[in-house]
Formats: sequence, C-alpha cells, structure tokens
Amino acid sequence: FYNALNTIQAYIFQKDPENAIDYLNKFSKLTRMILDFSDKESVSLENELESLRMYLDLEKMRFTDQFDFSLTCDVRDTELIKIPSMIIQPYVENAIKHGLMHLKNGRKLIVSITEKDQFLEVRVDDNGIGRKKAGELNQIKQNRHQSFSTMANEKRLQILNRGLNKKVLVEYIDKTNPSGAALGTTVILRIP
Repeated sequence: FYNALNTIQAYIFQKDPENAIDYLNKFSKLTRMILDFSDKESVSLENELESLRMYLDLEKMRFTDQFDFSLTCDVRDTELIKIPSMIIQPYVENAIKHGLMHLKNGRKLIVSITEKDQFLEVRVDDNGIGRKKAGELNQIKQNRHQSFSTMANEKRLQILNRGLNKKVLVEYIDKTNPSGAALGTTVILRIP
C-alpha cells in the first residue's frame, strides 16, 4: 500500500494525471481482490494468477522501464484448482523488494507454475542481489532487521501444514557465478 500510494503521489507531482488515474484504478482493483481473498481459506489458481498479474503490472509501472517480468502457468483447469489465498504473492514481493530493488537496471523476474507429482510447483526466479547481500543491506538500514513477511510466511505455512498429509514446501536456491558472486535467488514453492 505504501509503495502504491508513493507512486500515485509521484505521478501527481510530475503532473501526469493519466498514469496516476491508471495506477489508482489498478491499485483499487487489486485492493478489492485482496480484501475479497482475506476471508477465504482457498481461492482458484486462476484468481491467484489474476491478482499476481495486477500486482506485477503495478510494480512495473512503479519501476517504469527498468523491470521486466514473465508470469507463465502450464497447468490445466486453473479455475478448478484451489490453493491457499495469497500464497504466492509474498515470495514475489520479497524477490522485488529485497533482490531487484537494489539493481539500477536489468531487473528481471520470472514466475512459472507447473504440475509435478500432484503438486503445483511455483518458481519465483529473480536476477537480484541475492539473499546474503539483501540481508547485509537490511542490517545497515535497521540495526536489528527482522523480515516481517518472511516470518509471517513461515508461520502461515506451519499453520497450513498442520494435519495435511502432503505439506506445502518451500526451497530457496541462492544462485551464484563460479567466483561466488550472487546472480539472484530462486524460490520453489510446492503446493499439494
């Protein structure tokens, strides 16, 4: 919300009412969708994808031409498949906020969803600065930085996984080149 309001304010200050109105309209649709999802235990994969597209479109407007993303889904019957609401978005947001935000240009994010062994496999792949460098920058910004969204995601997964035969699983892959320099992060989310 904070980033969206700042972007709208920037468009107003730049005397760009057309983009301000477009952004505000998209932001209000996304806000309504999030509110609708908030009281639902699960939503269709189709609805989750729609909210992700809206969110990524807003982020693209915020970064102007310095952010490219791809959102692909190779799954049939996305309207029939139910998943926990807003389960993917926090990982996408973390990739942008912690990995890509610190790059000057060439920001790329790839979100892909496939079916594997009765799981949805969601890959959130960024070419950002990596988790280690992002953690170091957060330490500088706030002496004792604790990522609220990461902790909230972990707690939510613990709650979701109680009593399930097949658990929602998360794997983090820190990508590096041969010299050890960070090339970004891939998060793989497996949802039964």
